[in-house]
Amino acid sequence: MSNATRRLKQYAGIAGGSLGLTRGRAPVGPLHAQIGICDPCNHRCVMCWDHPPEERHSEATAERFGYERPGLMSLATFRTIVDDLHALGTRRIDLVGRGEPLLNPAVVDIVAHAKARGMLLVLCTNASKLSPDIADRFVALGLDRLNVSLNAGTPETYPNIHVTETPDNFRRVITNLRYLSNARGGAGQTQPHIRLSFVIGSKNYFEVEAMVRVVSEAGADEAMFVHTVVHGGTRDLALSDAQYRALLASIPQAKATAAALGVATNLSTLAAIVPTYLEDDIKGPPVVPCYVGWYFTNVLANGSVMPCCQCAKPIDRVSAHRSFRQIWASTAYSEFRLAAKALPAASDRLASCECERCMLRPRNISLHNLLHPFHPIEGGDDEQLFTVRDLMRMKKVDRS
Repeated sequence: MSNATRRLKQYAGIAGGSLGLTRGRAPVGPLHAQIGICDPCNHRCVMCWDHPPEERHSEATAERFGYERPGLMSLATFRTIVDDLHALGTRRIDLVGRGEPLLNPAVVDIVAHAKARGMLLVLCTNASKLSPDIADRFVALGLDRLNVSLNAGTPETYPNIHVTETPDNFRRVITNLRYLSNARGGAGQTQPHIRLSFVIGSKNYFEVEAMVRVVSEAGADEAMFVHTVVHGGTRDLALSDAQYRALLASIPQAKATAAALGVATNLSTLAAIVPTYLEDDIKGPPVVPCYVGWYFTNVLANGSVMPCCQCAKPIDRVSAHRSFRQIWASTAYSEFRLAAKALPAASDRLASCECERCMLRPRNISLHNLLHPFHPIEGGDDEQLFTVRDLMRMKKVDRS
């Protein structure tokens, strides 16, 4: 089967399921899977839901691991999950979960297996354990993208976000990223594509231009900016009105610096999106039909299969006696899909899911409107469109 035919089959299967033609069964696998290979983390970041500093810890944090002990995924388990996904048609995997993937001693072999299976592979990390040896091996294996959570533009600000770290730790991360960038080789050698990400809040909003400069210093290709998501323990991270105005005022100069340095950014998007904690109201209904169960899945390092990043209760757990493929085809997963599709109707299946503040809401609105053009969700006109290009971006590493 050609790649084009396989993709068409994948899209048709997702559309058929989303339209209710399969009664909750998924005829194909997810377009995109997140696999956490390490639940623990060596950093404590102020905005983190999973491993916050001690003073921000809450009972809700324990629920983030599917009511199981945090785990470390074995190479054997990873291989069985990836082989199942490959057979189901999935071709993109993000190694991102609740913890730091480079703490898994099998991480290089994990990357090697995914790439041997022809997967487009993204690894998300704080890069604290990146070394020249690991960098060389990632380049040799063809890792497609390295996404690094940096969140600061200067060594001095870094410990205010990553509170367990020091300015010297920041400098070490930048040095090792520069090594990786150089290890990619000469002209035309671009793998892995290096993106540095910055979660913007009250502790770092004032150094967006410095963030752009440090991307260039590290030899990275791209800067990704997002507003922090405020929850019960992090209300102090929200920008005041004055701080938000100062952030917006700084963006034009940061964009000019990015252009001069050849750094790709999403600063225009950052400027256009109002942080959710500053919005007076949400356009359209706050809870909308959800189709995530057909196009995405998330497996934690302890084997818990989470149908969405914003659900605390797993569908099931991968084990020696229970494969991912069995779970994906299970009655429990079908019931989740049908319950999510029926939103905003209440369901016990969604009791642990934070659907009222869904990060995938724009995608679900646009997918719904694409599939139901005569019964669109009103008020969703300004949301990000789920277009054919968006589908393609889920199948490949987006370089835009």
